[in-house]
Amino acid sequence: TTLEGGKSYKVWDVLKDNHPESNEHKPFKPGTAAAGNAVCWTCKSTDLMLDWAYLGEKHPEAKFSRQSNVVDVMRSINHAVNCNFCHDPHSTQPRIVRDGLIQALTRTDIPSLYSEDPKATKINVIDMGVRGFTRKIATMEKADSKLMCAQCHVEYNCNPGFDPKTGKAIGMSDVRTNLFPMVDVTKIDEFYAKVGFKDFKHNVTGAALTKMQHPDVETYWNSTHDKAGVGCADCHMPKMKDKKTGKVYTSHWSTTPRHYMKQTCLQCHKDKTEKQLNRVIDGMKGYYDGKLREAESRMTDMFNAFDLALAMGVSDEVLNQARELHSVAHTNWEWWTAVNGAWFHNPQAAQLSLAKSADAAQKATKILRDAIAAKNKK
Repeated sequence: TTLEGGKSYKVWDVLKDNHPESNEHKPFKPGTAAAGNAVCWTCKSTDLMLDWAYLGEKHPEAKFSRQSNVVDVMRSINHAVNCNFCHDPHSTQPRIVRDGLIQALTRTDIPSLYSEDPKATKINVIDMGVRGFTRKIATMEKADSKLMCAQCHVEYNCNPGFDPKTGKAIGMSDVRTNLFPMVDVTKIDEFYAKVGFKDFKHNVTGAALTKMQHPDVETYWNSTHDKAGVGCADCHMPKMKDKKTGKVYTSHWSTTPRHYMKQTCLQCHKDKTEKQLNRVIDGMKGYYDGKLREAESRMTDMFNAFDLALAMGVSDEVLNQARELHSVAHTNWEWWTAVNGAWFHNPQAAQLSLAKSADAAQKATKILRDAIAAKNKK
């Protein structure tokens, strides 16, 4: 980590440990739950690479696993995201180190965006198990920022949950707690149904739901810009020219392209100005927000209907029909609240999916209200 004055520090040189007396993972704020586990840190740092078996499986030779105490893991970490996530430290060859992504890209049982893309960059998976346990990296035939970014900017599961088929709890010992689906919003429910995983039950409706993370790469895949051959790095890591030397380099700031539109948007949209493009982006955001609020409004109606239906003693058969629709409405809403820059990365997919959310919520509301009306007639 580099702070003021250009000096580099280790994380624990600048962090304050509020509870040095124990390794208990405590909530950050009163009234909130503690959130974090060992799997989280495989996206935040590569410091675990040498002490972590493939997919975080427990092994006597590996210091940490999915089941490790997150505070113990954190105290062993000193570096944030750095070069060796995406580049071999010796040759700079482009690579992938995140085990969940390697599994997703090599999966053969369930199709993925990668497996169904004939233009996808080829990878070569290498077993690095020289320490007595399996570890893997994957080198790429060419630099592909879409895959590099997919090491973290994806929908994934890293938490306990339950199997909706059996109701049985799924804990961190289960490999499903380090899982990358790598499918788009139209197939995510089908994926989790096949692997048998749900995150939680809604405390009002009782519907089994999935907690989305940040499916940025899956959303971008097959979008207008993706089909045009624009990669993540073209907009978020553009080529820049050093003001002093004139040397061209790749920016690793990885921020919004609105900070440097001359080097990003205007490289292709040469007939436009920064002002015009900013207005277009703002307009896209406004339109998207409207669709999001519409889906939320329909779900609010649905929640109100659930409250009344439960109070009226509506049958489980009717409630379960509505719960299935709630799950559809939830998925097609939460995906878009979890993804970054949805209104720009794939506005067409967002519009269709949010419409599906609103429609499912309306159908659930009608089923419940009809059942309530039937009860009132008796």
